[in-house]
Amino acid sequence: MKNQLQKLSVFLFFPILLSCLLSCEALPVNYSSGQSWLISKPDETDKTRTTLTILSVHVDKSGGWDSVEKETAALAPLYFWDSGCMVVAAEREPSYAAQIQIREREYNSGWKTKKSLAVEVRIWEYKDIPETTGAFFAQKLPAATGRIVASGDESFSSSETTGRLLSKAIDKAVKELFAYERKKDA
Repeated sequence: MKNQLQKLSVFLFFPILLSCLLSCEALPVNYSSGQSWLISKPDETDKTRTTLTILSVHVDKSGGWDSVEKETAALAPLYFWDSGCMVVAAEREPSYAAQIQIREREYNSGWKTKKSLAVEVRIWEYKDIPETTGAFFAQKLPAATGRIVASGDESFSSSETTGRLLSKAIDKAVKELFAYERKKDA
């Protein structure tokens, strides 16, 4: 009897251990992720970069949205820098102004609840910014927009997911912005 009980406990131990390691709350021991930025010209005399200001960051997510909003507001200038733009204060009258909208929705797929994540970056010429900057949807169409949508089990609660999607959306918007500038100058 004792031998059978030992076999049963060993048999049950490994599936339980495996499920704990693979659950969404457990991270592998060697898990890490990081990024760094070198801002080569932090002074305001850098004329090689397109300047813009960030009007607002809005997160539409149930629970914990304020930390996602703060993280997005802190990371956005760095991702804009990576894409060739420099975020400056509105008082400097930059060339462009951007708004960032993040949405997380849950939906049912069969018996599972999945998430739809969307990051949208809209960029207007500074002279054309919407009169009500708090309203994300304005009558004047933006000069450029970048949008990324992902669906699955991930959430904006993960900084890695937020950073990856924000970076891609900003990159898409800035590429369109540079195409807009070339077309405008032609």
